[in-house]
Amino acid sequence: MRKQLHYILFIVLFIIYAACYQDVLSHIIFYQEQHHLFLFSTAYFTHSLHTEGWMSWLTDFLIQFFHLPLLGSCLMAGILSSVYLLVRFIIYRITGKRDLLQLALLPSLYLFLQTVSADASLVPVVSVWVSLLVVAVFCWLLSPWLRKLHRLIPDISLKPAVYWAVTVIVLLMYGGGTFYKFLQKYDIREYRMLKAEQAVKERNWDDVLMQTEKYLKRQANNQLIFYFRNMALYHTGQLLDHLLDYPLNMGVKALYFPWNSDSRESEYGHFLYEDLGYINEAQRWEFEAMVVWGETAPHLLNLARYNVVNKRPEVARRFINLLKQSLFYRKEAEQLEAVLHTGKVPGLRAPLADVKESSARFANVLNIGPELQYLCEKDSTNRMAFEYLMCDLLLSNQVVRFVDNLKYMRHFDYPRMPRLFEEALFMYRSGVGEEEFSKTGYSVSPETEERFKHYYQLYQQKDMRKLRLEFGNSYWYYLNFVSPYGNKIIAR
Repeated sequence: MRKQLHYILFIVLFIIYAACYQDVLSHIIFYQEQHHLFLFSTAYFTHSLHTEGWMSWLTDFLIQFFHLPLLGSCLMAGILSSVYLLVRFIIYRITGKRDLLQLALLPSLYLFLQTVSADASLVPVVSVWVSLLVVAVFCWLLSPWLRKLHRLIPDISLKPAVYWAVTVIVLLMYGGGTFYKFLQKYDIREYRMLKAEQAVKERNWDDVLMQTEKYLKRQANNQLIFYFRNMALYHTGQLLDHLLDYPLNMGVKALYFPWNSDSRESEYGHFLYEDLGYINEAQRWEFEAMVVWGETAPHLLNLARYNVVNKRPEVARRFINLLKQSLFYRKEAEQLEAVLHTGKVPGLRAPLADVKESSARFANVLNIGPELQYLCEKDSTNRMAFEYLMCDLLLSNQVVRFVDNLKYMRHFDYPRMPRLFEEALFMYRSGVGEEEFSKTGYSVSPETEERFKHYYQLYQQKDMRKLRLEFGNSYWYYLNFVSPYGNKIIAR
């Protein structure tokens, strides 16, 4: 069994690594694949060699297989665990002795720890792996000469009991140390954010809610998490009921990303605009993201889709032709090519495609409010634009404008007035009086009035714990204690 120990350790390492990349490190596989694209073309090969080197080219070649998560996990596990075998082989060929302290494990474990962060490059891992392969081949070819060195190295022989005791202690030390460093380096928040992003791209809104809820239970005030969560709440029909389940201290920024020329944020802005049907703005965000992150599959696919619906087939063809040179995105590229001249892409809404503007219109990149207003005016049936406009107005304390735009609600089949809306209407009525409020044609239910009486009673008693528990998700509580714009209603 002593002679077969290195094979046993190789298998154990492979299983542990593969399990990690399939579970707690699955976001690494996703992130790396989404930020690299390998193309089977001479131009791509030449460009890669001149800009990043052939090792980067080889790394991208391997990363393309991460498109299939199980294959990607096994590939990473195979590379890292084979590093151990290669180092062990080199040690044995040079010294002629077994690795009693299992030192060959250390490079493999070290490289594994370097992949725990999503931003970590895999080029060093692949470079070490290839270098060890080359060294191993040379050691094999030079075996007759290396054997002469074996006589110069003293042989250390241990009794079986001592050998196994030393081996177990060493393995426990290496395993315990690696686990400790792994816990230090591992970022569960990064995992949740990337898994939420993956679920958004897959349109798996229930999973988005699950990932964001788990994140918010540990830590609040993450704009990206709220951004994803609110999109998922809308798509599951829960936005108006659960918008304020968590304190939105950032106000309207929980709904969208204003343009800040931030390289990281550039990847996310297009999601909301695409769902709103505001394709021109979605395309601007995606193009900016491609400038930052390069011609990766997500950006090329989206830019091709957006240009198809904007009836720019030749521009779309440029992105499609690139994707056709890839291994795993060829089919999607061919599907887009089939609808190139139709102006329609399955699953993509473009309600403004046929709107003719009398003059040029420039989007407000800092405040989504005017854009939502514009969408509602141009297409009163755009439910997402309506709900986001209402939430934007409420979160910015603009209750008067909220009431003015409530007229768009008649275009949708709400079974009842949403609780959040009624709470805002109650505040509006309290401010303008019964006579002015009656002109709006809206009413406040007796249940809402009774709830406010109880809220006000707790407020007067200054029972903040009970107030937060019972009314923390109400508009009244948001306006009084959470809103970053103060606790006063903004008239206009």
